[in-house]
Amino acid sequence: MINFPSKKAIELSVSLILALTLMLTFAQLGLAEQSVTVNAEIGAKLIFNAAPKKLKLSVDPVDKPTAQAGHRLMVKTNAPSYSITASYGTFEVNDYRLIENGNLTVASEAPDSGEGTGGFVEIGDELEILAGESGYTNRETTSVSYKLDVDFTVPFGEAETTVVYTASMST
Repeated sequence: MINFPSKKAIELSVSLILALTLMLTFAQLGLAEQSVTVNAEIGAKLIFNAAPKKLKLSVDPVDKPTAQAGHRLMVKTNAPSYSITASYGTFEVNDYRLIENGNLTVASEAPDSGEGTGGFVEIGDELEILAGESGYTNRETTSVSYKLDVDFTVPFGEAETTVVYTASMST
């Protein structure tokens, strides 16, 4: 006759085996424990684009003394805020300077919390088109409009200038 262990003895043996296995597992895990430090560096970026690249203003002192044209300045940035300035070259017809005589004006609208020009303003060599606009944006668009006004004191002909926009971010 074979004597089998009692049910209580089997339960006690299984419990001891499980406890011993858990102790060995925790002991092994404790010996293998490692810590790792994760350091992230996120670069500052500002992407800037103006469209369209060319504006045309056609005026005449009698039939159409005022003309307007505009474009959009698009910014993507992870900076807290940004600003946009415009620098103007000479813009003249037969030695008559359109910018210096106040014939060309500009207006801009802030897309969010910044400040645009607040309506049409006269242009100098450089003008802040947008100041203190909130950043952290995947895309914000600033509208810029140019207005050319002429009368009979402005000679006829053609004029061309290049506007250089500069977007700068704050850190």
